[in-house]
Amino acid sequence: MSVFPQRQLPTNPNALPTITRIATSMQSLADVTVADFTQLMAGGWAAQKLGDMGADVIKLEHPAGEVQRTMSYRGQTLEGNGVGYLTMNRNKRSVAIDLKTDEGHQIATDIIEDADVLIHNFRPGVMERLSLSYDEVTEVNPDIIFVEISGYGSSGPYANRPGQDLIYQAMTGLTSYTGRNDDPPTPAGTVVVDEHTATLAAMHTVEALYHRERTGEGQRVETSLLNAAVDRQCNELTFAMNLEEGLPRGEKTHGHAYLYPPYGIYEASDGHVAIGMSPMERIAETFDLPELEAYEDQQELFEHRDEIHDLIETYTTDHRAEEIVDDLVDADVQASVARDLTEVESDPQVQHNDMILEIERPDGESFKTTGFPAKLSESGGDVRHSPPALGQDTRTVLLERGYTDEEVDELVENDVVVADADDTPE
Repeated sequence: MSVFPQRQLPTNPNALPTITRIATSMQSLADVTVADFTQLMAGGWAAQKLGDMGADVIKLEHPAGEVQRTMSYRGQTLEGNGVGYLTMNRNKRSVAIDLKTDEGHQIATDIIEDADVLIHNFRPGVMERLSLSYDEVTEVNPDIIFVEISGYGSSGPYANRPGQDLIYQAMTGLTSYTGRNDDPPTPAGTVVVDEHTATLAAMHTVEALYHRERTGEGQRVETSLLNAAVDRQCNELTFAMNLEEGLPRGEKTHGHAYLYPPYGIYEASDGHVAIGMSPMERIAETFDLPELEAYEDQQELFEHRDEIHDLIETYTTDHRAEEIVDDLVDADVQASVARDLTEVESDPQVQHNDMILEIERPDGESFKTTGFPAKLSESGGDVRHSPPALGQDTRTVLLERGYTDEEVDELVENDVVVADADDTPE
């Protein structure tokens, strides 16, 4: 709702060309304020997506900071900065307050009163205990979009259970068809349920904002990790429910439990290659394997997928991965070298698409992260704020809402807020 001065972040002339650009075009959510009570990925990344679209995302966190600020990955941080925190908290301003104090609750209420969206991913009942339930919030802001992300939903037999991404993968069958036939149930290589939940939450928040634009009505938006886990398996579950059978895995590195070859991962002499869906006769011609043309239809290809995989590898294991991919691409077959994560940023198409950003950390150093996946001709994502230090924007946000410097100093002294003494509007 309010317009505030944007901090100009220092740039490094030797860094990637996309480093900490300041928005120069009108962003779609530039007049939207978000009261962000989230942490971790399902909530934190959803709020960041709104910030990437231009929203003023005010991150309200405990004076000790949210858990991801110092959470390690593989036992490591970026000099004390949690990688997850850096990844999911750009384009936000940090207000550190103790919500369990009367003064802290009032600050949160003042921010909510001015907000278009409130988003949280606490377990059911937490916002009620904080006296910030949907009913209580709409008393001070009737038109607000109240977004809540839970594990299983706000009601039902599992509502009060704890949960994490892996749990939803397991309970919705995703682990049953990942991996090979002799493997135990195998999770995906990343937190796919968290990621999908965040995207759904951001998408439906924008839907609710559009509804309010048309009707003037705010509303409650509820999603859950369980719902997201079911939603992202629309193909697999539709197959299982209607054909009344699961998806037994093959013995080889097939691309999917219900798809037929050549879709899969194949060993090369110096690594592995991925081959996509393609007419088998094209693979047979490219690899000079006429035996592959003996399989007449999709069902036969699927039934013989393991032996076909072995047959294709009689060729691929004798050739370099890049050579295989070049030959397949020349034949108009989808293919790629199977890369390590550390190789992605040097890919020429990834670089061309500006999918790697370099952004300032709270300690003044920089880090690389992923960019904006969609490009809009008249608006779109940009970096206006690097991930904030704890309480970095407390003073500015409170001054914007009528507090005085003296009042903020008193709140700091009473341990109600954490504020950066240098955080004052220009």
